[in-house]
Amino acid sequence: MVTYNRSTVEVVVIGSILGLISVATILGNLLVCVTITTNRKLRNYTNYFILSLATTDLLLGLLVLPFSAVNTLSGHWPLGAIFCNIYNSFDVMFCTVSILTLFVISLDRYFAVNMPLRYQTRMSFKQVWKINASIWIFSLIMAFLPIHLGWNSPDGRVQNMERPESCVFELNRPYVLLISVGTYFGPLVIMCGVYLKVLQITRKQVKEINRLSKAGSGLAKAMLALEENGEGLAGTSSKHKHQLKQKHHKEHKIVSDRKATVTLASVVIAFAICWIPYFILFTVKAFLSDPVNIHFDLFTLWLGYVNSSVNPFLYAFYNSSFREAFKKMNACPRQPYNSS
Repeated sequence: MVTYNRSTVEVVVIGSILGLISVATILGNLLVCVTITTNRKLRNYTNYFILSLATTDLLLGLLVLPFSAVNTLSGHWPLGAIFCNIYNSFDVMFCTVSILTLFVISLDRYFAVNMPLRYQTRMSFKQVWKINASIWIFSLIMAFLPIHLGWNSPDGRVQNMERPESCVFELNRPYVLLISVGTYFGPLVIMCGVYLKVLQITRKQVKEINRLSKAGSGLAKAMLALEENGEGLAGTSSKHKHQLKQKHHKEHKIVSDRKATVTLASVVIAFAICWIPYFILFTVKAFLSDPVNIHFDLFTLWLGYVNSSVNPFLYAFYNSSFREAFKKMNACPRQPYNSS
């Protein structure tokens, strides 16, 4: 059994940091979930994928982080082998849901920007929920079956049964390669390529908007001149108004798509930065004969957890709609001023 023999000061300082991460994760993602479900302006296909991602982070904060904190602070596991394996399974499951949801969001952005008409005709809210449900079911199977059947351990036995007082996550090489390559590095590489392509497309579209802006200002001036020449040209003026509205609608959609893409690309970058150290170490551990430094191992794990507390801030920082909705959710009703 691993015991850390931490001093009281270390326990207080580390416990406070881990507690802050847990509370920020729970409150931040709860705010995201409530904001999306109560704000009609935010109810679109992409944001329902974000809702699934926020739900994943919220459940991580509720079902994983408190137990990880106990294990990190003492190294002694008081809840038995079965619950330890359930806790490990939830940890793997939520990470898998996160990466696959981000992967699907990247494809969603690609089709929305590159094939808008096809995207609008084929995508629906029912389709979004089917995709989300498939991700959750697949992740649950991938997380729970191997751990509870012993497929992840070096000797094929179910982990922690012989030493229930120590909650560890055992690894063998095939399992490590399947998880790290199949559910992390592989999707991450594809996502990065997709976002680069989407950003290139939206950049070209924004340049086109800038090129046509002069023509648009000329069209507006012509429309005003037609209005000043009397009712005889009302039909022509109305036609130009319609064209101008269409142009503005198209420009707004392109700018909105670019903002959404930048927001979600930043979420992917944050996910990669936070989890890459853990998954590199996770992969390497199965090929090392000596154990990895436990403190470095725990640091990479909690760095990954930090990602779940960062996402709500990224939504608010990059997306004005989320920012406005957060402000409305957090605004306290003003009390009337009483001069007496």
